[in-house]
Amino acid sequence: MKINTLGSDHPLNKQQKSELVSLRERFNLSLLAIMEKTGKYTAELDLLKIWPETDNLPELYDQLTELKACLDSFRPFDTAQMQNLQEVFDTEYTYASNRIEGNTLTLRETSFVINEGLTIRDKSMKDHLEAINHKEAIEFVRELVTKQELLDERNIKLIHALILHAIDRENAGRYRDVAVGISGTDIVFPEPFVVPNLMKDLMHFYEENKEKLHPVQLAAQMHSKLVNIHPFIDGNGRTCRLVMNLILLQNGYPLTIFSPESKDRDRYFDALNKAREHTDEAPFEHFVAENVKHWIIKYLHMLAPNIGESEKNKGYQFFKRIEPLLANKPDNTES
Repeated sequence: MKINTLGSDHPLNKQQKSELVSLRERFNLSLLAIMEKTGKYTAELDLLKIWPETDNLPELYDQLTELKACLDSFRPFDTAQMQNLQEVFDTEYTYASNRIEGNTLTLRETSFVINEGLTIRDKSMKDHLEAINHKEAIEFVRELVTKQELLDERNIKLIHALILHAIDRENAGRYRDVAVGISGTDIVFPEPFVVPNLMKDLMHFYEENKEKLHPVQLAAQMHSKLVNIHPFIDGNGRTCRLVMNLILLQNGYPLTIFSPESKDRDRYFDALNKAREHTDEAPFEHFVAENVKHWIIKYLHMLAPNIGESEKNKGYQFFKRIEPLLANKPDNTES
């Protein structure tokens, strides 16, 4: 499917500006109708009616391309709004990524630690350091994106160094020199002496495919290949998810968070295992793409209703695409 993109930096003509005013009015009417029906102060349109669930990966990638174009139509984002959104999402991402690895902090406790500098009674120092380190690693990843720095071995090591900062100084940012596996399973990762060459091969794969693969597919494959190398003695999962998000952010996609809930965590690990055992990347690619789609839609739900005067010409592509979901304008003519 060919996507016709129209970002916020593309000037709207007079007719489009008038149409956007009408679309926004209908959008707000639709949200009001949902709130009246549900009795809740927040409302969301069912965007899955426009971008339905699908098992077809090429179709899903087309949806993601179109959703990203809709997101781009709100750019450049309002600075204050984005700072607020980043704080919310960085907190949830830090909580979820650490929780997957066994950290015991709740979402609220994670917020207290990384946003207010508080300590939590009866929680270990390691739990606190993992939260603080992960937040700093997210900020470093955003800095790499802002500076348009390349994804390379050095930056992967720097991300890992932040993850293990003050937790394991000896191994932070260094490839492992011991054999590792997953306890309770027969999973054994490559011997340590082959890790440097495997990482060079991984970066060669990245350079060869960064312009060929869909960005979300590339992010998924880099995650699964990196986790299968397991280059570090600890912190591999968090590092892999940050590398995945670095690729997504570099290509204009939002931060994507994997749920730590047990059923979602099991789906995550099952898909990774299939990629490792059967060299079948499709289940994991689909898992990642579904999650990216979920978070783009979440961003759009948050951006679309919060338009100030300075953003009045933004979002045309999004509102135009979801027009079938919007209420009709009330007829103000008098009889």
